[in-house]
Amino acid sequence: MKTEVCITIDTEFDIAGTFVDPARFAPIAESNVLCREGEQSHGLGFLLSTFAEHGVTATFFVEALNSIYFGDEPMKQIAQEIVRAGHDVQLHLHPVWTYFSDPEWRARLAHTPPNDSFVGRSQADVERLIEQGRKIFARWSIADPVALRTGGLHVDLNVYQAMQAQGMGLASNVGVGIYRPQAEALQLYGGRHRVHSVVEVPVLTYRRSGLPERFREKTLTVTGSSWREIKRLLSTARRDGVGPVVLLTHPHEFAKSDSRGGWRANRMNQERLRRLCEFLAQRRDEFEIVSFGGRADAWRQSVNVPATILSVPRFDGLRGLAENIYNDWMLAVSACAICHAGALAVQAASNGLPGV
Repeated sequence: MKTEVCITIDTEFDIAGTFVDPARFAPIAESNVLCREGEQSHGLGFLLSTFAEHGVTATFFVEALNSIYFGDEPMKQIAQEIVRAGHDVQLHLHPVWTYFSDPEWRARLAHTPPNDSFVGRSQADVERLIEQGRKIFARWSIADPVALRTGGLHVDLNVYQAMQAQGMGLASNVGVGIYRPQAEALQLYGGRHRVHSVVEVPVLTYRRSGLPERFREKTLTVTGSSWREIKRLLSTARRDGVGPVVLLTHPHEFAKSDSRGGWRANRMNQERLRRLCEFLAQRRDEFEIVSFGGRADAWRQSVNVPATILSVPRFDGLRGLAENIYNDWMLAVSACAICHAGALAVQAASNGLPGV
């Protein structure tokens, strides 16, 4: 039996500090997904071209409630482009966008802070949010979703009761390295698990052996896990019969914004994704690349599949930490260089000289 692997992409717009200082900041729409540098898209465009090159089908969890602020068109166009490219689109919800339903939201900030968590909401409230998201998908002419991912992977048992009532039978709401649910029944590291009548397929969380506790548990992401870790985890999952292996990423993780509002490629993250796709494409006799939509019926009809908690050696974990620190530093240095060049150009122009 092949080991199932699912690449999932949370596709969302950005509040961008609006609730901190609405006079200075406003939410960001397509730019946060496309991440364009000139005509080149380092975000969604890079993802779609890389997947096409290697014959990979992914699941995009597309956030719907941003339509409250932006209207339907911005994310509708993105969702339809993803579908045209042959990928799976499922429902992602960040309830913080509902704050904009109140025309007086700016005044409301003084006494009622926004809440982007599903934790602690009533079942009826969660049902309303799911129903709202599904109606938005219908307006976008996107197929009714069969799976849900909650914003920030914040989840409690009420979410599954609401999903059950709404007839939505598949979830990927758990990633304990990012958010550890209070309910022990939701502290899941991988595999497939029935919660009420809903099948939860968590994002894989693994352990970095020998590291301090705050760095020890890591949810599998392109931006947070080195290629060495990803490859070892896939090989171990294959050996131990662990699956599905669910990986999480976002379009904006393959680019870096600069202080001028532009975007540059995040070369390290792009290389990690390319190597992952190459690895899976070359080992189709061992790994099956799956989507939530494609496996929905089979997963819902199956029994629980508990997962052994996977781990990577101390050296791999340390190397992953070092890679990410180095990548962040290089991106910061590059941003400073761009800003410095821009300042020199402005100064040169003010002196009547050509730009540097």
